Amino acid sequence: MKTARIQFHVIFQFTRLGWPGALGAVLLLAALATDLLVNLGLEEEVATRQAQAASRALLPAAAERQKKPITLPRERAEIALPRLFAAARRHGLSLDEGRYAETGKPGESRFLRIDLPVIARYSTLRAFLAEVLDENPALLLESLELRRDDIGATELDARLRFMLNLETAR
Repeated sequence: MKTARIQFHVIFQFTRLGWPGALGAVLLLAALATDLLVNLGLEEEVATRQAQAASRALLPAAAERQKKPITLPRERAEIALPRLFAAARRHGLSLDEGRYAETGKPGESRFLRIDLPVIARYSTLRAFLAEVLDENPALLLESLELRRDDIGATELDARLRFMLNLETAR
């Protein structure tokens, strides 16, 4: 009995709206149904693609994982360092102090560890890192520590640790 009463009430309300109101209500219901049917599939696809993009960004492609790391002859390490300092000057960074240490044993991979303290804006630091890593494929950014003592400060205290991949010592 209640179902018949609800149906009667709905039909009565539609007749009160007239044909423009009824047409509007039908179009509104059609738009809602289309939105549910079309966008639900699109939202799932977007979420799937975002997850795939995030995993690709975190993990290198299979071909890149199997590639042998780029190495630099020990003699050319003296060329790579001035390029690093030249890039710093271009970005207005001062690399006054730094620590350098060569690591590795004969027959193993050898690295030149470069620790550099820098004070710079985040955007400048990011542009510097992008340039340096693009032009020096044997240079790896091992760690990046950022610190800002005051929330209103525009510059960051950063400590960069690079590893320059050298040819294996014999």
